[in-house]
Amino acid sequence: MPHSNSLYRHSKVMIGIKSRSKLNSLSPNMSMLTELSKTIGCNGYYVFTFAPHPSDVLTHGRMFAPAIGISEDPVTGNANGPLGAYLVKHRLVEHDDSLFLFTGAQGEAIGRSGTVDVNVKIVNDEPVQVKIGGKAVLVFKTQIEI
Repeated sequence: MPHSNSLYRHSKVMIGIKSRSKLNSLSPNMSMLTELSKTIGCNGYYVFTFAPHPSDVLTHGRMFAPAIGISEDPVTGNANGPLGAYLVKHRLVEHDDSLFLFTGAQGEAIGRSGTVDVNVKIVNDEPVQVKIGGKAVLVFKTQIEI
């Protein structure tokens, strides 16, 4: 059930790990994550790892947000975008001091793979604007009559 606190709705915990196989084998305790979300005031946990070089993508990730009713989001700009700012802010990537571009992959572990293109504008070595893009696939369509 969504929480009304605006910090709760928008914050993410970024968790970097070293192995893509470990990433894909994660099986988090959703009820514990929900309780932790209440305690720390966040709505989701984005676990990521860097892709081996060379690769078309920079990162692989998984987004867990059970506190807002999403056990795992297959592909989300709402996690990959903040990841871009996080990577710049914590100097985990090289960039040209004005722009950092990358592609993040997500959804592989649950059979719904996709990518998000991330564009981070940088001023004075700080991320100041994030834009995301990509292509979507229609998973289902429905009509509800009330």
